[in-house]
Amino acid sequence: MEKDKQFFEETFKTLDEVSRPTAEQKERIFKTILTDVRQHSDIQPTRSGYSLGKIVADYPWRFAFGAAFVQSSVCTLIFGTSYTHFIMSLLGG
Repeated sequence: MEKDKQFFEETFKTLDEVSRPTAEQKERIFKTILTDVRQHSDIQPTRSGYSLGKIVADYPWRFAFGAAFVQSSVCTLIFGTSYTHFIMSLLGG
């Protein structure tokens, strides 16, 4: 029984030693990691938000409705309801 226990201990010890990287392998791994970090650190971060020009190009109808809403709201605040009645009469309302 003692001999079997000793055999297994030596076997696992050998497997443990074989599975560890050598100094050369460690150095190669370290250089690879440093190279990857250097390459990826040069990349500029991208903005996650859209720019106004991209939004207008992608959704022109949203921009048009938004501009019309702002224009009608501002003009109604300045000129009162007579502006709204004038626009509606031009449109046939």
